[in-house]
Amino acid sequence: MLSFYKWVRDPLYGFVGLTEKEVILLDTIPLQRLRRIKQLANAHLVYPSAMHTRFEHSLGVMHIAGRMAEHLNFSDHDIKIVRYAALLHDIGHGPFSHVFEAALHDICGKSINHEEITRLIILRDESIQGALGTSQDAVIDLFKDNGERIQNQVISGNLDADKIDYLRRDSYHTGVAYGNFDLERILYTIHKKTDGSRSYLTLLKKGVDALENFRLARFLMHAQVYHHHTRAVADKMFQRAMEIAIRDGIISKEFLNPKNPEFLNNYLSLDDSRMLLMLLQESKSNCHALISALENRQLFKRGYEVDVTHVPDPILRMKIARMKPEQYNILEATLAEECHCEPDFIMADIHNIENSLYKSSNENILSDKTPFLIEESDGSLNEIEKFSTLLPSKDPRLVFYVFCPEEYRAHVNQRVEKIIRENIC
Repeated sequence: MLSFYKWVRDPLYGFVGLTEKEVILLDTIPLQRLRRIKQLANAHLVYPSAMHTRFEHSLGVMHIAGRMAEHLNFSDHDIKIVRYAALLHDIGHGPFSHVFEAALHDICGKSINHEEITRLIILRDESIQGALGTSQDAVIDLFKDNGERIQNQVISGNLDADKIDYLRRDSYHTGVAYGNFDLERILYTIHKKTDGSRSYLTLLKKGVDALENFRLARFLMHAQVYHHHTRAVADKMFQRAMEIAIRDGIISKEFLNPKNPEFLNNYLSLDDSRMLLMLLQESKSNCHALISALENRQLFKRGYEVDVTHVPDPILRMKIARMKPEQYNILEATLAEECHCEPDFIMADIHNIENSLYKSSNENILSDKTPFLIEESDGSLNEIEKFSTLLPSKDPRLVFYVFCPEEYRAHVNQRVEKIIRENIC
């Protein structure tokens, strides 16, 4: 059993214990920086109390990962490693969390993401290396997506400590009930199944109803919170401000280039507040106008919105679903010219609202993911579909928006489909 050195209070779990090494890790700069990065970026513009941070989420993931590891009878060594990995799993997030990652992809391509940056920080930060000592390689190994051991699945899988904590924590701080599920039943019925060199996280049959509760909670949180249309507007305004800042040289591409020797120092210097200050440097820029509007909640409106899966015209549906970045640019530029509006202020965006409730076990397997596995009393395994009353759909919700200043809403709404029909091949 682990010996806890300190305890911290948490609104979801009461007191969370920390070992001496975990306290040292918490005091490192990469982890303390997470206090200044909101978990849900701009969601507080919809849900005012959604001001919680990646720091408290990381503590919660560590606590849940530890409880899962104990129930699964991990060795003391493996419990320690899993808790370290859980505590560190989000240190690679940039300001505004996932919203910032889109801007990073514009600079660096999709080869870089917050998971890869997490690995880089662990490998290069001396304070973290000092705290982890000889455990460093074992911790990094747990960040392999869908690794061959159950320890990986506790950190990253269909039913992992990360999802368990963020659903409940985000639900608590937004004030909605969608993310609540029977945590204790899930922790009580998780199990380990070994097949040769591989081990799998399973759920005993008596926990199926709790798993259904979890799956539905995840779907509803995505539909009602994570992809709320007001949050979508705010996030797109931030992303456009980042695009303008990079285009106009307000932020140098070299500053966030992973090949720059100073990349990690630059990256770790950024948090939500400092990012906003950088974007507000040039008062005459459209970047400044967008961030000022965000800060004062003067948000753009939905000039056009459609669930692409419900568009009756199959040609129009295909054109919207297949639009490439350069075609988004054509649509935005054409609308801006017609409206006599700043081109930067017309923003087309598409949201693919997809999660495990939609995905069948076969889809998980084909994408090299472990599906939800249910273990019966005789030890045999079956996929969730055998027990579920929630029938999977192959079609996720695909919502297409065009955001714009309020005075252009009517014109945008009237013209979007005609422009797409005439200009998008």
